Amino acid sequence: MNVKTTFLGLLLVTTMLLNSCGQSEQKVSTTIDSEVAKAQDSQEKDPNSSPENVMNTIFNAAQSGEVGVLKFLLPPVDAETGEIPCDGDCKALCNPGNESMKEELGHNYISLSDFKDYFSNAKIIGSPEIEGQFAKVQFVFGPNREKSETMNLQKIEGKWYLSEF
Repeated sequence: MNVKTTFLGLLLVTTMLLNSCGQSEQKVSTTIDSEVAKAQDSQEKDPNSSPENVMNTIFNAAQSGEVGVLKFLLPPVDAETGEIPCDGDCKALCNPGNESMKEELGHNYISLSDFKDYFSNAKIIGSPEIEGQFAKVQFVFGPNREKSETMNLQKIEGKWYLSEF
């Protein structure tokens, strides 16, 4: 009986230790899954599946104030340079109100309030111009849609990301 009890006790302790070992990784995965789910709920698709979805994700984030999804619109870090291959305007657009990046973003920094004011009424004009792995999307933005701009996007491994604004 003692051997059986000891064996069951060791089995229980081992199981508990193994279960606790990936919990921090599981929390990170859950957080990422949650952000992707929010993006999919707002777009009902992958926010990076088309140039239109990328732009509409920006506009929807400005309307809802839920800006966490915007980080998925930035391209992956370039393995050779260690940099995110896009301009400062795009980095700022995906980090509205991020005080910790204010110095790095410099004049490109945008407050959450300004982001909402300038992009909550934004609208795509026409259809994207797609040439291979690059796209241009014309849009209007500003509190009264008084500004017109072109967003340049790039396709990396089948997904669309912001490139230049």
